[in-house]
Amino acid sequence: MRRKSVALVIAVLALGAVALPWSGTPAPRAQAVRQGVDVYINITGGGSKKLNIAIPEFTVIAGTDSGSVATLLAAVAGADLTFSGLFSVVAGTGSIPPNNPDALRQSWSEFAAAGAHAGLHGLLALRGERLEAEMRLYDLTSPEQRLIATRKFETPAAQSRRLAHKAADEVVLQFTGEAGIADTKLAYVQGPAGSKEIWMADYDGANPAAVTRNGSINLMPVWSPDARSLAITSFMQGYPDLYRLFPFERRPVQTLAAFAGINSSPSWSPDGRYLAVTLSKDGNPDIYLLTVATGTLRRLTRHAGIDTEPVWSPTGQQIAFVSDRNGSPHIFVMDTEGANVKPLTSGGFQTQPRWSPKGDTIVYTQRQGTHDLWAVNPDGSNPRRLTAGPGNNQGATWAPNGRHLAFQSSRLGGWQIFAMAFDGSEPTQITRGPGEHTSPSWSPRLP
Repeated sequence: MRRKSVALVIAVLALGAVALPWSGTPAPRAQAVRQGVDVYINITGGGSKKLNIAIPEFTVIAGTDSGSVATLLAAVAGADLTFSGLFSVVAGTGSIPPNNPDALRQSWSEFAAAGAHAGLHGLLALRGERLEAEMRLYDLTSPEQRLIATRKFETPAAQSRRLAHKAADEVVLQFTGEAGIADTKLAYVQGPAGSKEIWMADYDGANPAAVTRNGSINLMPVWSPDARSLAITSFMQGYPDLYRLFPFERRPVQTLAAFAGINSSPSWSPDGRYLAVTLSKDGNPDIYLLTVATGTLRRLTRHAGIDTEPVWSPTGQQIAFVSDRNGSPHIFVMDTEGANVKPLTSGGFQTQPRWSPKGDTIVYTQRQGTHDLWAVNPDGSNPRRLTAGPGNNQGATWAPNGRHLAFQSSRLGGWQIFAMAFDGSEPTQITRGPGEHTSPSWSPRLP
């Protein structure tokens, strides 16, 4: 019964179903830092000047740093803040001596003379298999070099980079009121045409690790809202079925949907209770709501065309999707009951909608000779192009701050994952190495 659906599988996958966006709620703006002269960053007004921050090597206060962890932490935190687009890092050589206020004051004075507005002083304790760090953040625009905030972090020694990511995210929070995105993961598909496995890495591409090792074709990884699991489409049993993986836990793979035909394009609801999915069990591919806890289904679309690639709005009130009901694939939006279907795009060939965590933008892929990323308002107004080659650029996924995107690109020849600010600034290459790297999914901030 299931083999006769192969043509439908190919048709639906050809529409370009890959990764999905994630929702997040901006933190309230931090008030404690508004006393400084130039140390508050307005991230809502656009065109913000970058804040210059000094990050000397972390100071070791306990244990032996035989692996130069203190140097690594300062470098990684600096790279994280640079990637945010909000900071310029004033690097320092050597560490500030511990418990020496005069040396600290002198160091900050020198950094301020070099143009630094703020200073990050990290104190590091190496305790066997654990790392402990205290982040002290200073306002260097004030004559008294005012202490803005302190925060302690702890990680396993093998996760030193995560400690730096946490520190960088706290810096962003203190100066913007919104946590940073460094302590996140990217899931993606890696492999040659005949075998595709799910991998994940830090947001910057470090620490890549295989999530699946089944030798089959695994596609469309999508992070759950709690960042603890992934929904994927996999052929591990010979057919395109939906599964749930737990990359941080030793838990068995959970089968979500294994109906006759295709089971694909999963998208988590913001509360994690439902998945919007594409199923062809009743004929043509349509969109259904799957209750994760019970496996119950509710059909949302009933059309002779192909309806696929659903994605939730961050409010949970609407779903954008792709349909060829008007001929070529275009982006549509409907409410979560399947009513009030409205087209957002027309003409051309548009797939892969991704709803911004802020709710104000939908990014999609448009084919005009090559594939490039476009954006449109949720009411269909103001379509605008975000990339213009080289190569193909497609399958975007939003960072939880709604200000950065990751996507797959062939600009260097083979497919690799790149990331950029939503303003279309120069992309940064995230993945490297042999094989194709496609279908990125940016996790929410890790628990």
